[in-house]
Amino acid sequence: MTDIMRPARHQVDRPESELLHSGNAGFIISRYAHFKPGHEQEGLNFVAEVLKHMNKADLNNMTFFFFQKAFGDQAKHHWFINMKSPADYAASLEMVDHDETTKILLNDDVVADDRGFGSWGNAVVQGSITEHILVPQHGLDYGEDDHHEAWVPEAWRQTSVPPEEQLNSANAPLMVHRVAQARYPMRKEARYYAFAWQNYVNENLRGKVTSYLYEETFGAMDRLHMLIHLSSYEAWEELRNLPDRDPQFRKLVERQMIAPEKGGGTGADAFVPGGVTDTLLVPRQL
Repeated sequence: MTDIMRPARHQVDRPESELLHSGNAGFIISRYAHFKPGHEQEGLNFVAEVLKHMNKADLNNMTFFFFQKAFGDQAKHHWFINMKSPADYAASLEMVDHDETTKILLNDDVVADDRGFGSWGNAVVQGSITEHILVPQHGLDYGEDDHHEAWVPEAWRQTSVPPEEQLNSANAPLMVHRVAQARYPMRKEARYYAFAWQNYVNENLRGKVTSYLYEETFGAMDRLHMLIHLSSYEAWEELRNLPDRDPQFRKLVERQMIAPEKGGGTGADAFVPGGVTDTLLVPRQL
């Protein structure tokens, strides 16, 4: 599968060194939408054209990546808007309001229906466009550099693996978006466990898996996000099998991380039961 799956960097006609991605962005908008039955291809084509145009603009290296679900609801499509800070979003809004090509793309008759043609919005299930703001987890003691270039320390700083060996949303052929709701009394333990988990994974599956941890800003409190970047589907299976084959990893997941006065428990007990979901995403091949 990954032999023919090009990473998302192929979607942008800029040198890789000029791309913002999950590793070096300070502010990420995770957006998804459902396309109506019979209009999926029109919706896909439209989003691809808009993102291509936005990626050519001078928006402080803002980078748009387009992903689709590998399994499950095939009408649900995701794109990630990577920027250095929230201030950059204002520049994109200015472009939407005043750039003639963008206005034509947004208002052109691109969707056919029984009444003729309509704008791209007719291809989307009403009310299905949803956004989450992801900001790299900071405040944990992992040697942050005060001289970071983004709004907060970038996610690539969360691991001691050299940056050139890390996978990210630009260069990984597969990506798992994990969402986990922490229990409020154990919100600190949840973050430390998630960080300990990904630190072990990043070190011991170096070159195969890179995980970054994010806060959901302006959304649900204590809902954490992990972007787990994979070199192949086999790497995902290797990650899933770690508890069975790696005694040290098993000790980590079984460690009592919650104080007795809070009821005790492992790091996993710091999350709401059933509150962890994984979505396997693949870059849209443009």
